[in-house]
Amino acid sequence: MDPERRVAKALEYAQAILARYVEPGRRDCEQTINQLLNVLDEEAAVQAVEELKMEKPTAEQLAELKRLSAIARVPDESEIVTSREEAEIRIRDLKEKARME
Repeated sequence: MDPERRVAKALEYAQAILARYVEPGRRDCEQTINQLLNVLDEEAAVQAVEELKMEKPTAEQLAELKRLSAIARVPDESEIVTSREEAEIRIRDLKEKARME
């Protein structure tokens, strides 16, 4: 299973746990937290998140970086970005800078 699917599955399980918690009736906070920890701290889910952080940026992210760099009037950083996570951070920063322009 690819990292995106593993993270999506963990998120689905966590949402189901929270949905059960907010239903009317008796609640057990400790049990809910433990269930969430079991899902979100599972080695496969943690590893999937790490893999996603290290994956190369997508073509869409690189195109967005180029576009935003032009709008924000800064040098194009798309050639030096090494991960999806870094691309997202730079895109967010460039969007903020472009708003100020």
